Amino acid sequence: MVRVISISDEVYCELSRMKNGKSFTELLKTLISECQNKGDAKSIANFLNTQEPLSVQSERNITEALEKGRSSSIPRSLS
Repeated sequence: MVRVISISDEVYCELSRMKNGKSFTELLKTLISECQNKGDAKSIANFLNTQEPLSVQSERNITEALEKGRSSSIPRSLS
């Protein structure tokens, strides 16, 4: 099954740079498999900190995209 996800242009460019001839699926599988203790916030942060740091502009772009997504989301009913 194929899923469609949305990512910022900047993240797309970074992933494209990292994939070195692999498909995006292969790259993401590799990144996920390298992340130990999946779901553990500290492990994820440690993994991300081993990567090249984001620029200030990248951080702003990601924060803006997250805030935009959150503001346009529709809360689910808990009933």
